[in-house]
Formats: sequence, structure tokens, C-alpha cells
Amino acid sequence: MSQTPLPRWIVQSVAGIALVVGLNFALGAAPAPAARQAAATGVSANGGCEPGFSGSPDTKCEDVNECAIANGGCHRLTGCENTPGSRVCGGCPKDYVGNGYIGCFDVNECADPDCKDRLPSGADDAPVPAVTTSGDVTVAATSAKGAAATFTASAKDSVDGSRPVNCMPVSGSAFRVGRTTVTCWAFNKRGKIGRTTLTVTVTQ
Repeated sequence: MSQTPLPRWIVQSVAGIALVVGLNFALGAAPAPAARQAAATGVSANGGCEPGFSGSPDTKCEDVNECAIANGGCHRLTGCENTPGSRVCGGCPKDYVGNGYIGCFDVNECADPDCKDRLPSGADDAPVPAVTTSGDVTVAATSAKGAAATFTASAKDSVDGSRPVNCMPVSGSAFRVGRTTVTCWAFNKRGKIGRTTLTVTVTQ
């Protein structure tokens, strides 16, 4: 039994789609190997660790567990799941609306069923807190294990003002000989995270 040939416009359309898909793949639509490795290991292009990781590529860039401090900046009624280089806030429990980032609101306490009157304006587009540090630190080793190093960090949010800052490793920690990346981060009241890094170098 003979089959009716497909119209030319369908054949051309399918061929065009295949060509676009092939070009996207060839031109890097998928992450490059180096990018995939950085995401998996936390190693940055400059030879340190990416924000959200601490340590040294010579040993290992360790993921910072943001959830271990203040529930990761998530609302108290939601869970915080640590992810490589970041964290994810869970959804609100039953009878609450909102989300784990901006807050969970009891529907019985809202003027509108969707609690729009309780949602902070511009929450989705709000910038992250700006985190700054005293800068990179270089100290001489005081023993074969390295030396202690100190630094300072601060954070300011465009809406919330000054915010608490957390750093890993913390200031005053003992650092091994070589370079160690320190990640510092802060949350604002809309669940956004700002991060920066500094490098502690211990010389022999």
C-alpha cells in the first residue's frame, strides 16, 4: 500500500527544527565541561572556590550549609534544603499562603484570600544584600599546621538596612598553609541571599 508523501512545508519545518536543535547543542546550549565541573566541585575559574563554597581546590571546595544558620533565611514554617552553593526554601503548610522565601500567612488573618495585602512589594525583583569584607588576608604560618587569621564582614540591604553576616570558615579560625577561600553571606527579609568571598593565604 502506497503512502501519500508529506507536504513539503512539513518536511522543511521538521528539518529546520532538527537543525536548530543540532546547532544549539553544538554551540553550547548545554553547559560546557568546565562549567559543569565548577558547578559540581565549587572550583572557580580564578583557582579559588565559588561563592557558596569554602576551602581550597588543592584539598576540596566544601559546600557551605546555609540551612544550618537561621533556617537558611527561609520562613520558620518552611523547611530549608541545602543545595551545592546555595539553598532552597520549601512551601508553606496547609491553610497558609505565600512561600518559604517571603513568608507564610494564615489565610484567616488576611483581608484577601491570596493575602496580597501581606506580601512585601517588589519581593520578586528585590536585589540581594550587598556583602563586603575587609579583603584578602595574608599571614605567616606559626606552626606546621598554619596560622589563625582574622577579617571582618558586613552586609547592607536596600530595604532592610544592615543585616547579620555569616562567614565560613569564621574569622579567627586556624587556616592551613596555602590559599583558602572564605565565603560570607547574608539574608534579607525576602529570602534573598547576598554572597562574597575573600582569600586567606598562609605563607611558610
